[in-house]
Parts: sequence; C-alpha cells; structure tokens
Amino acid sequence: MKVSLNFIVRILGMLSLAYIGWSVGRSLSSPQPDEMQRFATQLLMLAGAGLGLLLTPRLTIEPVEELLHHARNVPLPDLLLIGAGALIGLIFAVLCAVPLAQLPHPFDQYLPLACAALFAYLGGTIAANRKRDLAELFASLRPPAPLPAAALAAPPPTPERRLLLDTSAIIDGRIAAVARTGFLEGTLLVPRFVLAELQQLADSSDDLRRSKGRRGLELLSEMQRGSPLPVEVLNVDVADASKVDDKLIALARQYAYPIISNDFNMGRVAGLQGVRVLSLNQLSEAVRPPVIQDQRLHVLIRNEGNARQQGVGYLEDGTPVIVEDARHLIGQTAEVVVTRLHQTQTGRLIFATIAPQ
Repeated sequence: MKVSLNFIVRILGMLSLAYIGWSVGRSLSSPQPDEMQRFATQLLMLAGAGLGLLLTPRLTIEPVEELLHHARNVPLPDLLLIGAGALIGLIFAVLCAVPLAQLPHPFDQYLPLACAALFAYLGGTIAANRKRDLAELFASLRPPAPLPAAALAAPPPTPERRLLLDTSAIIDGRIAAVARTGFLEGTLLVPRFVLAELQQLADSSDDLRRSKGRRGLELLSEMQRGSPLPVEVLNVDVADASKVDDKLIALARQYAYPIISNDFNMGRVAGLQGVRVLSLNQLSEAVRPPVIQDQRLHVLIRNEGNARQQGVGYLEDGTPVIVEDARHLIGQTAEVVVTRLHQTQTGRLIFATIAPQ
C-alpha cells in the first residue's frame, strides 16, 4: 500500500503537537498531579493531536510548495540575497536564544526555535525589499578601480535604460522576439504586483484566463534564461493604488521609466499623466509591409524571370515583383494581383499574377 506524504506529515504533526500538549500540561501541574490536573493534561494532549492532524499540512507542505513555486520565478541573485538575510537573522536569533533558554520548561525549548524562525523570516524579507539599497551600499564600499589615461578623457557613460513590462505585453509574447532583434536596450523590469496578477490568472478557473497566465509565466522564465536583455523582478509595491494599471503608472512616474504595454486604454491614461508608453501593436503597425496579399499593383515588367514565362518588375523601393506568365509583357506596364509574399534575410519577394480583365 502506497502511503502519501500528506498522511505521513499529518501523523508526525499529530504526534509532535500531542507531545507538546502533554509537556505543557505536565509542566503546569504539581509534582504529584491530582485527578483534575491529569484530566487537563490529557485534554491538552488530545487538543494538540487534533490540531496537528488538521493543520500540519497547511503549516508545512503547502508553504513549502508555494515557496518552491515562487522560487522558480525569482532570479538566482535574489535567492542568494534572501538567503544571506535569513542567515543574518539567525545570528541575531542565536543571541536571543541565550536569555530565552533561562525560561521555565517547556518554554526554554520552543521559544528559541520560534525566535529563530521569526528572525530568519524578517532577515530574508528585509533583504528582498531593500535589494537595491544593499547593492548601492556594497558598490559604494568597493574601492574604485584606477582608470586608464584614455578613459579619463572619455565622456561619462549614459545611465542604463530600464523598461517596465505590463501584463498585456508579457501575455502577448512578442516582447521576447523584439528583445532578440536588438532594437531594445536596457533592463526589463517586472514589478511584483504584475507577477501577482499573472499568478492570479494562472490559478483562474476560466480556461482562457488560466492559459494566458501560464503563457506569461513561461515566457518570463524563458526570457530570464535566454533573453539578451536582463529581466529583473522589481520587489516594490504602491500603497496608494489598488489596481495594477494604476500602480504601474505611479511607479513609472516616480522613477521616470517607460512602460511596454498593449493596453490601449492604459496607454492613453499613462500619456495624460506624462508617462511614455511603448506599444508593441504600434511597432507591428509601423513595420507592416506596404504590400499585402490580393492587392492590385501597376508594375513595369522590365526583364524575364528564372522560371518559364515569368516577368520581373520592381516597386519604387526596389522590391522585385515576380509575375507569372508575363514574359511577353516586357517593356509594358501591367496590372497585377499579389498572390504571396516571401521574406528573406536580404529582403522581400512579391509573387503576382496578371489581373483578370
């Protein structure tokens, strides 16, 4: 018979809390307990066993699973920083454990453990929230490297550009392809509340919303591993706003960061507040080819093509138009219908046929 981890944890929690309840009852009873004190000790032991049986998975398995789930989306430097903060918190907990160990039994056993857990949590949380301040502090303590003579005359480097990512741009997915082309420079910032919105979508009961949320989380994970632009999770929150769009606009105004978003309404609101918004939809419209399928064109057939009966003309920008069955029209202007477009690394090819009369 296969025993689940949940069952084992419940049994261990029941036994542990039952022992704690029995220890508390014995410590509060007299050396020779009477009937009422023994009954109270038994009640504490049963209460501890019941609480352990019911609450142990929620206090052990579920927090660990949630921690592992969030750890997959946190960069490795952030994890190391949180671990260092937790280690510093444990050092303070060791200092506090000396006076706590002088308390009467059983408090001398359990309060130092609770203190260690509390200080480790506080240390990790403070390190995560003050990540940028700690980085600036370490950078200020580092001695500056001597500059070569040629670098002394060079102009100071421009500050690194930082771009905020909206939920709509992450779910859209084209930001990864745009980043690979090299047209964007700087660091892509994903605020913590945007990650929370993606997590909420991924946990939704609606299939479409759940698919969007999971797509966004997977895209961020792939970009952190292979994108030429660094992707950083920004552990900040905006207390004065409740909606994600309002928080994003307030954060962009505070730090003068542009926002990459496909949300048209949010872009208009951000523009009214002086925030620059980079829309992937506008970028796609700007690079859309000037010629589309089934469009009619007037082309001068200049020479013959490689295949039989093909004629070749050119658009004003030099794009070749290969027209089927048009060799006999060399030197004449013909009306053609675009049948397909072919994009190559050197340019674009347009295939067409003679327009029916």
